[in-house]
Amino acid sequence: MLSSFSVIVPVLNKEKEIIRTLESVEDSIQYFFQHYDGEHPVTAEIVVVNEASSDRTLERILEFAQDKPYCKVVNHGRRVGAGAARNTGVKISQGEVLFFCDGDDLYFKRHIYLCFQLLNHNPTVGTKTSLTLPTDQGSQVIDLPNQPVGVIRTGVFMKEAIHPFWKGAIENTLPQNLCIRRECHEFIEGFPEAAIPYHQTGCEDISYVLWLAKFFKVLKVNLETVEYVRYPGNNFDKQLKKFQTSPEQYQDDTPADIQELHKIRHKIEQDKLAYLVEKLGHIEKTRNFVSLLNWQQLGGEFLAQNKLQEAIALLEPGVELEPTNSAAKTLLAAAYNNLGSTLQGQGKPDAAMPYFQQAIALNPTLAHSDLARIHLNLVAALRDQKQYSQAYAEVQKVLQLDPTLVEAQTEAVKLKYYVEVIHKGYQFSQDWFSINLPIWEHYLQRLANQPELMAVEIGSWEGRSTCWLLDHILTHPTAQITCIDTFTGGAEHQALWQGSFLQTIEQRFDFNVAQTGTPEKVKKIVGKSQIALRSLPLNSYHLAYIDGSHIASDVLEDALLTWGLIKVGGIIIFDDYQYVFPPEVTEAPPKTAIDAFLTTFSKKIVVIHQGYQVLVEKIVP
Repeated sequence: MLSSFSVIVPVLNKEKEIIRTLESVEDSIQYFFQHYDGEHPVTAEIVVVNEASSDRTLERILEFAQDKPYCKVVNHGRRVGAGAARNTGVKISQGEVLFFCDGDDLYFKRHIYLCFQLLNHNPTVGTKTSLTLPTDQGSQVIDLPNQPVGVIRTGVFMKEAIHPFWKGAIENTLPQNLCIRRECHEFIEGFPEAAIPYHQTGCEDISYVLWLAKFFKVLKVNLETVEYVRYPGNNFDKQLKKFQTSPEQYQDDTPADIQELHKIRHKIEQDKLAYLVEKLGHIEKTRNFVSLLNWQQLGGEFLAQNKLQEAIALLEPGVELEPTNSAAKTLLAAAYNNLGSTLQGQGKPDAAMPYFQQAIALNPTLAHSDLARIHLNLVAALRDQKQYSQAYAEVQKVLQLDPTLVEAQTEAVKLKYYVEVIHKGYQFSQDWFSINLPIWEHYLQRLANQPELMAVEIGSWEGRSTCWLLDHILTHPTAQITCIDTFTGGAEHQALWQGSFLQTIEQRFDFNVAQTGTPEKVKKIVGKSQIALRSLPLNSYHLAYIDGSHIASDVLEDALLTWGLIKVGGIIIFDDYQYVFPPEVTEAPPKTAIDAFLTTFSKKIVVIHQGYQVLVEKIVP
């Protein structure tokens, strides 16, 4: 709870007005203590900053303060501007709450009491939602804020007739109708003090308010509690004609040199805003401080700038403060998801996974398709950590949210396969196979469990495709597969598992085939396919898979030899259609051979799929 406040009064050459101003402040303080009934005592002070006045202003202030220990007087040796004077007053003041009153304006009695009570209200304690304010015209009920705020702004009374547009503008830029928490003032580092353009434009109030409103919650109360007084020659007097003219009819007669200074001011304002945003991203933010901030708006801006840690640092405590704020939950979920995606892209799935989980746990009010994407990101993190069973269970949730999500459908097929690999105890090194599984499942299903089904495979390596066919297609007891391979290759194909007892590709093939439980269905031929294929019976096979060499001449020869082996209605699968050789390889790639085959046999085949793999069906002998 707040327990002190300070009223800062900058003054320059107001010997005739300053006592009236200070008396109005003192009356408002006395009114506060007459009506304040809080549980904790509150201390008050007035800090008057004399800006090197050349008249009797300082003398009048000292006379006023001589028997008032709560009134401090500071005398600037030279004029530094109202903004700098207010900053000086704040620096030597002690109050947790700050008020400002220029040396020729007035407080109404209720001003300090009303603002302090509103700023001090804790909406999470008790059920009090309104404040009864005693006035000369009777009691007035004021709604209390439903969330903590950093700044209170009230209405401003002016004796002169003012156009409503300008009255609103005045109320939103003056400092004397402001009540502000000290931490808010200190965060924006006070009023601007640059001699140019503020010394000549007098717009330090506008910049100050702009920075405050950007970062902190401001509560506006439409009750006039201060008076903006017009004296000959003061700012109000100089702008009276403008204030009494509708904005549509107002003709700006600001001199060109002053307009240039305003441009500089605007640049200063924007540079300071950028600096403060950067500052906010790096300072420690307590829960209480965040409660005063426009945390949702600022968190959204950080998110849009991809400053994800900064966004999370604001949105997390904000959502704790407002757990039913669905829009904020959605922003936080997006920040978690985006940060998780960044970490995932950096190859850190273990670090990424908790962020995806937190995004989902928020239960944000997202469209099912968007929420499905977050779940799918979690699936990828689990998969990359080889937590295949958990990933498979998660991908089912994705498909419940969005059954049309193609990536999830593909991922489900792959994960189901990975779970099966673990369950069966297969030992594979590299995986070139699972990316094509959705295609195989779709187009080969009609061959599944057929009696006497015959398949030939050119290029079996460790047996990934062999084992899958045995487990899913060649399931009838009479089905058979012939596997042709040299079982030798470059370093990439000789990659071994650390600690594995399996030392060669052929040993790994034999081991994995044995794990299927039906090794008797496999006929292994060790050697070159161009020789082995010539030994196989013609017109006998329902399925052929051509992997083997990437060199176009070998692929084309395999294709031509395989053609005579396949029955009408049988399927030939060509792998690596889109494979590209590195620049140093001068051989033609497999695509050259496959395209030649497709062109030559175009009237005897139907292309049923063309992607990284090409699947064709033989339709005539």
